[in-house]
Amino acid sequence: MHNQFEIEKTLALWKSLWPQAKLEWNPLLRLQEPIWCLSHQEAKEEGLTGSFAMIRLTDHRIVINLEEILERHIEGYALEVLAHEIGHHIFTPANLYDNAILLNRIRFGLPGIENRAPMVSNLYADFLINDKLQRVNKLSMSEVYKAINTEDTFTEFWTLMMRTYEYLWRLNRGELATKLSLHSKKIDADASLLASLIRSYSKDWIHGGGRFAVMLYPYLMEDQTFNEARKKILVLLDAEDAGLGAMDISGMTELDLEGYDEIIDMRKEALGLVDGDAEKKEDSLGSGQNKLGGHGPRNGYMGPGNYIDLMKQVNPKADEQRLINAYYKEIALPHLIDFPIETSENVSLNLPEGLETWDIGDAIEEVDWLQSAIQSPSLIPGLTMQKRTYGSDSDNEVSESPLNVYIGIDCSGSMMNPKHNFSWPVLAATIIGLSALRAGASVMGCLSGEPGSYLETNGFITDETDLLTTLTSYLGTGYAYGIERLRKPFEEKPNKKSHIVIVTDNDIFSMLESDTETEQTHWELAEITLKNAGGHGTMVLHSQPDYNKDLVIRLHKMGWNMYYVTNEAELLKFALEFSQQNYAYV
Repeated sequence: MHNQFEIEKTLALWKSLWPQAKLEWNPLLRLQEPIWCLSHQEAKEEGLTGSFAMIRLTDHRIVINLEEILERHIEGYALEVLAHEIGHHIFTPANLYDNAILLNRIRFGLPGIENRAPMVSNLYADFLINDKLQRVNKLSMSEVYKAINTEDTFTEFWTLMMRTYEYLWRLNRGELATKLSLHSKKIDADASLLASLIRSYSKDWIHGGGRFAVMLYPYLMEDQTFNEARKKILVLLDAEDAGLGAMDISGMTELDLEGYDEIIDMRKEALGLVDGDAEKKEDSLGSGQNKLGGHGPRNGYMGPGNYIDLMKQVNPKADEQRLINAYYKEIALPHLIDFPIETSENVSLNLPEGLETWDIGDAIEEVDWLQSAIQSPSLIPGLTMQKRTYGSDSDNEVSESPLNVYIGIDCSGSMMNPKHNFSWPVLAATIIGLSALRAGASVMGCLSGEPGSYLETNGFITDETDLLTTLTSYLGTGYAYGIERLRKPFEEKPNKKSHIVIVTDNDIFSMLESDTETEQTHWELAEITLKNAGGHGTMVLHSQPDYNKDLVIRLHKMGWNMYYVTNEAELLKFALEFSQQNYAYV
């Protein structure tokens, strides 16, 4: 425990060197002064634990724990530490989007141990920043590592890191990797390759992350080895949680095929055992598929589970429901279209607006005698005589009113959880629902797995978040969509016409035939609700077209349209066709 005087003295020194630290990067750099924590408690309140410094990409801040700095005897390296933290903000990872891209590519190189990606990403960024500061700016980065080195906690992984710095900066063996008993030909070879990688990708670092992860994989694959290595590495982890508290980051759902193709083991490459791009592309993209297991349109998107895992590494506090909403919305966005409208004549009133000069040739009844007299007691046409101008209280003679839409999705036990597996029904519903909202319509969404349970929005709504939260939820109960769910919105005629879309399978016919325990059958309910809705009704069946022909004819007579899909991917085509044929307007 250091006394307050030492901490205050260190604070004054570090504050005085802050402007110089910014000059190491750019004389025009504008960055807030760090948050100076005078105790471990203050640092903990800022979210800093384990290390003596950290960055936050969410508010572009640096946090410094001065008590920890004194305990580690690095108070004399203010310029080095501050310049390093600045580097995280303007060099790597620099922003939340690039941080997410880098994490994703590093995850490719750590199959089965993707949870190590934030630590590996932090170390990769440290190498890039430190090499620039030591080699180009001539700062004493190596001295910082000498100060924090303690042999009693050395591990094979730490030795690899220190040997890499020794290769980068042409230091003698053992200057940083001081525990010689851990040295080996394997570590020397890997450290040499890592040093080459850092130099090669210093100006294009986003493309080197995957290779870096592959090099570190053997040292981190065993849990016990990783946990031991992390204890020592913890002091360096200043950007592991840099995105904590971040908002949604768009553009991350698509597969990063470029990043995947860069996952190359440099050991094999150095020995000539990698057969160039041909082998890589054949493995990763053969037969129209790719080894990344693409989902959604064109198999071009990562699965929802992988997306959630990645984004929770970017922001450990991210809300899972918010993430899954963003996932399906982002995939749906390219497919959104304008929605259909009803047209009705607008009743408008003429409202007095301004004044114009009345001249000979204008109708005499247009003269505003009062305003003319106010203008001048002498009434002279074309000079003092005034007329009133009028305008409509409506911008258009025709108002556009899109029809509402009710979207019911079968969420029985045969359906997959959209949070774990990509769901075509949810994507189709999202496309239709968001298109409706974009056009100004209201949407009611309902998940139904009955007999069992159901989940629906609070009537017809315009709130995108509530709609997506309902559509992306999961029940996994019962065997079919419950026709009874149509009773609440359509048993009586709603104030506004609505279309009905139900996505289900052949089990809907069992539901239609089931006993309602009332005088009204499910068939009668289906007919009445469609009539009251006033729009088109479509049942999308995952079925062969010739199944239950008699029952299908009965639905047709009521006015229901039937759309058959034999592959769930065809639901995307349905969502687009349905919107064009039933709702689109010119």
